Amino acid sequence: MQPKPLHILISPLDWGLGHASRCIPLIRHLIKSGQTVTLAGAGRSLHMLQLEFPNLKSIEIPGFSPTYSGSGNTLLHLFLLLPAFLKSLFSEHRSLQKILETENPDIVISDNRYGFRHKSVKSILLTHQVMVKTPAWLKFAEYPLYRISRMLISRFDECWVPDHEQKPGLSGDLSHKYRLPGNARFIGPLSRFENRDTSGNAFSVDRKIIAIISGPEPQRSIFEKIIYCQLREMNVPALIVGGKPEMASSAQPGSTPGVLPYLATEQLGDAILSASLVICRSGYSSVMDLQALGAKALFVPTPGQTEQEYLAAFFMNEGIALSRAQDKLNLANDLAEAFKSTGFEKRTTAEKYKTVLDALRKK
Repeated sequence: MQPKPLHILISPLDWGLGHASRCIPLIRHLIKSGQTVTLAGAGRSLHMLQLEFPNLKSIEIPGFSPTYSGSGNTLLHLFLLLPAFLKSLFSEHRSLQKILETENPDIVISDNRYGFRHKSVKSILLTHQVMVKTPAWLKFAEYPLYRISRMLISRFDECWVPDHEQKPGLSGDLSHKYRLPGNARFIGPLSRFENRDTSGNAFSVDRKIIAIISGPEPQRSIFEKIIYCQLREMNVPALIVGGKPEMASSAQPGSTPGVLPYLATEQLGDAILSASLVICRSGYSSVMDLQALGAKALFVPTPGQTEQEYLAAFFMNEGIALSRAQDKLNLANDLAEAFKSTGFEKRTTAEKYKTVLDALRKK
């Protein structure tokens, strides 16, 4: 007799699209193995998953998607948003309580939503950021912040870290510098482009450069404007993908640079494979995707977002990708430098996470 399918509620944070995109391989495998999946989220993050999985039930919950300082003083801006962030933890917890009354899931998987847990249901946190990177002048706060992060993580039944166990992995210090909490374990990288066959059909319009725009406003729009203006002045085939799933379009670009508001996973994967270089933020989900596709990148971290600045510098020091500050970006010169980098070595996903997911039915 077949065991009853599990009902799993998945909720990614709505700070950009990265948290939603790395949930895609989890959702795919759960569906394939016969489990019932319900989505919960807000904004573009939820919209992205609704486009990828139109047949799944989705529930909109209050989100906390901060605007990033237009001046680049993001750390101070986020510090001022701390009260709102703490309020969001309670809001997430209340939202989950209401969902539990109507949906009765067996398991809740939260991607970086630290308030989305409940003692009455098995609660799992998905995060790569076991510690918070601080700027040099706040180095003294790094370990205390790690202890706070560890405390928040320990409130979940399990914590899944999407990275290789062997140091430095893809996340470097973010998950390898300090000891993992007792409930945490590495499950391997998660990419919606995992094990993609590079011999498949290329994107129908060949572009040498593809720029993927993402992240919270207003920095997302500032980044897009800078990229568009600089590429327009250059005689190079380029495509800009705007990261706006609410404006999803299948229309093909015809201008230089071409601009599309959004591309679904299959199209975006083909577009990246047909390009010679990817210009993007250095968010961790982007890093996992670039490795899955074996792509070459020019990273432009969100100003003041210390995690992205750390990852961009980390891979630049390794010679894998070029990093440029947004206000220093000069594509006329930077593209040539970016092409000199080695790029990410394509690595077949071990798919350890599938074993972890399958084990849920045995507990």
